[in-house]
Amino acid sequence: MTRRLRRGRPGSQGVERIAGRELDKALKDLTGDWPPEDEVVHRARKRLKNARSALRLARATLGDDLYQRENQALRDVARPLSEVRDATVMVQSLEGLELNGAGDVERLREQLRANQRRVRRKVLADRRAAAPLVIALRESRRRVDRARPVRHGWAAIGPGLRRTYRAGRRGFAAAQKSPTADRLHEWRKQTKYWWNILRILEPIAPRALKKLADQAHRLSDHLGEDHDLVVLRRRSTEPRTALMPSTRAAVLERIDRRREALQKSAMALGAIVYQHRPRNVERRLHRRWRAWRSA
Repeated sequence: MTRRLRRGRPGSQGVERIAGRELDKALKDLTGDWPPEDEVVHRARKRLKNARSALRLARATLGDDLYQRENQALRDVARPLSEVRDATVMVQSLEGLELNGAGDVERLREQLRANQRRVRRKVLADRRAAAPLVIALRESRRRVDRARPVRHGWAAIGPGLRRTYRAGRRGFAAAQKSPTADRLHEWRKQTKYWWNILRILEPIAPRALKKLADQAHRLSDHLGEDHDLVVLRRRSTEPRTALMPSTRAAVLERIDRRREALQKSAMALGAIVYQHRPRNVERRLHRRWRAWRSA
């Protein structure tokens, strides 16, 4: 699979290959039939996240300057796609609350659908509007392809692994101390990177790393749903939604109750995923790496 290391390739080359393949697939998504379906937009965003995770893993061998430039470039490409995704998810989040079909709830639903159509038109209706995204993505792809690693083997990926796990662990600690929406969202982003890195490394210890990846995935999903509900909550309190006070209170109560359950589950999972010191995690995976490479 393209998102996993192969035994016969050096660590740096394997990770760069993964980043390049994901960028190629994102380009294919964004240069295919137009306008793309929501699923294609979502898939392209996932490709970009996968590529950014691979670059994060290879940061030690790419160098900080190249990593920072390409990470920023891919984040900029993904930003308008995220607008489309958020507009779509707000509709889905409201449906998931299973509220009674009161008239003003239905108006909110129609407002969210109208917003979804507006965002899609702004970002996707004209292929020319998306041309800068494709150009930026192609340029990033060429720069990654021309990169020359300065480290090899575990030295190329070990520091990135440790750094990513440490960032997720700190995000967990910050969210435990004060579970604000921003802190939970930042924790979710770091956990997503960690999940993607575990998937890349899975061949070195398939059973063990699949278990760890599944745990990180569940944690990321809980935090992702929490963020989606935060976005819906903000929209529901805006004056333009014109909800009756009683209906708004019901919507917010349902959102807050669901968020409380999600955060409770996330904290329990976080205690499992981030229970180890980053240095110990890297050492343990390094031993697995050596055994895998010598087999």
